[in-house]
Amino acid sequence: MTDFTNYEPSYFDLEVDNEIAVASFHKNQLTEEDNLEQLGNELFSLVDQYQFRKIVLNLAPVQYVTSSVLGKLITLHRKLGRNEGQLILCDIHDDLKNVLTTSKLMTYFTTAKDVPAAKAAFK
Repeated sequence: MTDFTNYEPSYFDLEVDNEIAVASFHKNQLTEEDNLEQLGNELFSLVDQYQFRKIVLNLAPVQYVTSSVLGKLITLHRKLGRNEGQLILCDIHDDLKNVLTTSKLMTYFTTAKDVPAAKAAFK
């Protein structure tokens, strides 16, 4: 794993525990008003640059995302899958859960109740 001490993402806080990257988001909405390209780059660099293979996205404050954000999450999931990694989404707000369920993504992604449950779920 590459040294990530100078890594300062703007959309989430990063905590590393036993080679598991936990990205805890700050905002309650991720929309086109945000720099979604930057969000994607920050997420993808966890896999491409920093070589994480176990990533938890703590979505606790996030109530709404656009389809573009869902696309970034799908791309991250695929990147990890191609690199024998795993992505787990946790602390999913009910409003966001409805969006994920409607778009059939609750069954596509691995989900967990909270961060401790997500960490425990890694194989």
